[in-house]
Amino acid sequence: MSSIYRFFVKNPLLILILLISSVGFFLYNIQNFALDASSDSLVLEGDENLSYYNKIRKDYGSDDYLVISYQVSNDLLNPRQLNHLQRLRDELRSLNSVKSVTTILDVPLFRSPPLSLLDLATKDISIEKGNADLNLAKIELASSPIYGKNLVSEDAKTTAILVNLKQNESFNNLRNKRDQLRLKKAANELSQNELIELSEIESQVIQNNALQNETQAKTIQSIRDVLDKYRDQATLFLGGLPMITTDIIEYIDNDLIVFSLAVIGLMTLMLAFIFRGLRWVLMPILISVTGGLVMTGMLGFLGWNVTVISSNFFSLLLVMTLSVTIHLVVRYRELSQLNPKQDNQSLILETLKQMSKPCLYTTLTTIAAFASLLISGIRPVIDFGWMMSIGVTIALVLSFVAFASIMSILPKPKKSTQNTDLKITEKLAKFTEKFGNSLIIFILLSSLAAIIGLNKLTVENRFIDYFKESTEINQGLTQIDQNLGGTIPLEIVFNDLADAYWFDEYLRSDIHQLHLYLDSLEETGKVLSADTLMQVLTAANDGDPLNGFFLNIARSQIPESAKSIILDPYLNENNGQLRLVVRVKETNKDLKRAELINTIQNHITKEMGFKEDGFKLTGMLVLYNNMLQSLFDSQIKTISAVFLIIFIMFLFVFRSFSLSVLAIVPNILPSLFVLGLMGHFNIPLDLMTITISAIAIGIGVDNAIHYIHRFKDEFSKDSDYLKTMYRAHQSIGLAMFYTSITVTLGFLILVLSNFIPSIYFGLFTAIAMLSAVLANLTLLPKLILIFKPRIK
Repeated sequence: MSSIYRFFVKNPLLILILLISSVGFFLYNIQNFALDASSDSLVLEGDENLSYYNKIRKDYGSDDYLVISYQVSNDLLNPRQLNHLQRLRDELRSLNSVKSVTTILDVPLFRSPPLSLLDLATKDISIEKGNADLNLAKIELASSPIYGKNLVSEDAKTTAILVNLKQNESFNNLRNKRDQLRLKKAANELSQNELIELSEIESQVIQNNALQNETQAKTIQSIRDVLDKYRDQATLFLGGLPMITTDIIEYIDNDLIVFSLAVIGLMTLMLAFIFRGLRWVLMPILISVTGGLVMTGMLGFLGWNVTVISSNFFSLLLVMTLSVTIHLVVRYRELSQLNPKQDNQSLILETLKQMSKPCLYTTLTTIAAFASLLISGIRPVIDFGWMMSIGVTIALVLSFVAFASIMSILPKPKKSTQNTDLKITEKLAKFTEKFGNSLIIFILLSSLAAIIGLNKLTVENRFIDYFKESTEINQGLTQIDQNLGGTIPLEIVFNDLADAYWFDEYLRSDIHQLHLYLDSLEETGKVLSADTLMQVLTAANDGDPLNGFFLNIARSQIPESAKSIILDPYLNENNGQLRLVVRVKETNKDLKRAELINTIQNHITKEMGFKEDGFKLTGMLVLYNNMLQSLFDSQIKTISAVFLIIFIMFLFVFRSFSLSVLAIVPNILPSLFVLGLMGHFNIPLDLMTITISAIAIGIGVDNAIHYIHRFKDEFSKDSDYLKTMYRAHQSIGLAMFYTSITVTLGFLILVLSNFIPSIYFGLFTAIAMLSAVLANLTLLPKLILIFKPRIK
């Protein structure tokens, strides 16, 4: 390595030209950088339920529709209000990307006036046709088993406008093909040709997904522009999965830009306060920003979309690149102070030589920490692991190359004294010496409390809790949940029962009882099924349930316009399926998805006697729950794997079993404390907080490696453990402290985000970083002082 470093120092201009050319290539590709918050990033890769869910969507239609909550203060069916609603509907229908719009104006009515069984086939009543009794319509819409708490609220003040968007069928088919191949891959059933095909399809989906997101964002904005024209006579909220994913992308994009700039600004201030020299501020910032931009360009070049989970990659790379650069700067200044007469090139070479091993080891352990995410089974988490593993490698290489080149071009700094006015690390050394035993007792008690909190940790979180109450997403979800029957769909599909339903009175009774049971649950809102049609037919038959021959006559009388609403989505005679659709209330504070799914499954099998293989629960609620449950399992796997890998790496780096054990102990604490705090405060694991442990461990062990590496160097001078601790604190301890404080404050900026997972991510990562540096500057040296491991 010495010859390589010497080449860097001797040819700084050439190296800089090559470096700038490489950076320029990646900067050019930033234009291809894309964000993704589609449903793909919210489900578990290889989940068999995903394939079934896609099949159900193909048979019954997509649930990717928009819901507009239309709330009035007076009479919803006032002619003037209806005219306002009609104009809004017509303008929405005129948008090119809108497939259809459903409102109270155009749905079939059956009790306004009441229709007999004979009337069902001949009379098509709706508000738009002008043949509806508006007084009766108001009662029917608010209380109907079809429309009540679904299309219209109980107080008849709020109605839903359902907007179906045009689907890109070729893209949907491509995704379905990908999902089928992923299932085969998960079962180790893919041939070599299919593996190649899957790789090609994955690339196509990523590219097309970026275009889909862009098109969808334009559509959502067009709809919002239309809504803005009609807010004079109604309170309007936009909801639905397409709007949520679009807004999440906007939040991510905003956080990526605003908070990255804020982190850069904060790092600049911190470096100016710490080093008080222009070059020591501008050079680390320049290198850090370049590292982040290079990785962004690489993601664009590879067509690798950033998701909710990986959205903070830029800020992470900034602080990780800064960490390497600060260690180089601090060591250079120390050598300059110790050897004031040494020339600049010699100082640079010595700095690179002394820091190469610890920085390489810390990079490898950080890669090991992030690589542990690869076993999660969740594609966005896996991608984040790969992104950060590549990113920290770029950070290491760029920091060393850029530092050597820039410092070789610049003249040697005139000021050779290192400013250590803060004296914080010296105070931590004194604290460790005098109160180390008390510290160990405190940490043991804190660890016990953290373990208790860890046992309370869950993954049950409400999607609505991802957004502040001031956001349109939160307000829209709340409005729809409270007035229009819930937001997240859960579907129950029975196989081979469609034909029997019309002739089996007991089966109809069972479905009716199941419908009532689902409707009675606290977590559920509106329930729709074939039993909804039975309720309509019973009302048309003067309250008497229909049976046998008369039921079949009645169903043949239902007009096609009504069938598409009350029959076809819930009974499919082509595939023999009966389908119940339940909308679950996200605003229910006691919502536990896994528990709800298990409760419903147990009721159907144990209480009602249906066979387990005769029905299936599906929908986004099931898919999202599967992903959440996998988060918990993968967190345990991740932590176990990362500590095992890092312990093995410690054995290789330190060549001492006892020293490796002592080094690993303090770095268990940050993850333990963070997860324990989350458990105590009932903050569940989510898509972003799952990565905190890997980040905390990765950066925490960096501190341990740097400290022990310097401790070993200093120990060789006099073999005095106590004096060595003080020297290590006053040298490498400063770099560790400066880096960690800068990183901690940088992550705390995220608490200003509108996206709650980003807030938790910033807060708990900051806590993890601070506890990691304190543990490595107090507990680690105290353990070394107590056990006095053999140091070679």
